[in-house]
Amino acid sequence: MTITNDDLIKEIGEEQLLELSDLDGAYTLNQSVVDDATADSISFISSFFPMPADPTPLLYKIAVDLSILNLRRKNRYLSEEDRELFKRIDGYLLKMAKGSMPTTLTEQDTGSKTQKSYAFRTSQRVLPKGRR
Repeated sequence: MTITNDDLIKEIGEEQLLELSDLDGAYTLNQSVVDDATADSISFISSFFPMPADPTPLLYKIAVDLSILNLRRKNRYLSEEDRELFKRIDGYLLKMAKGSMPTTLTEQDTGSKTQKSYAFRTSQRVLPKGRR
């Protein structure tokens, strides 16, 4: 999965992307800063589960939002809203890691879950009554 500048521009606009990436004050887009932010977001997601080749739209949006949060963090622009967004993203990633939310389009289309439960119940007694 790759996050492009166009994806980031759709979310925050070209001017804000330029401002967030311009750590030197040269008023130019610093592509290496943007690339670092997107790589950090993908690495963060990969710490929960392997990054799928065909992510769901929600997972892709999470990656874009994390990239923007990384850019804001580098500029010390994190607001309380940004912190709340990060908490929500963290919750989604935990649910995806547990298998209760799909991470790939294939899972989403088939409705399958990746997590399997190995717990079971039985109504039969294992030991006869009175014996241990």
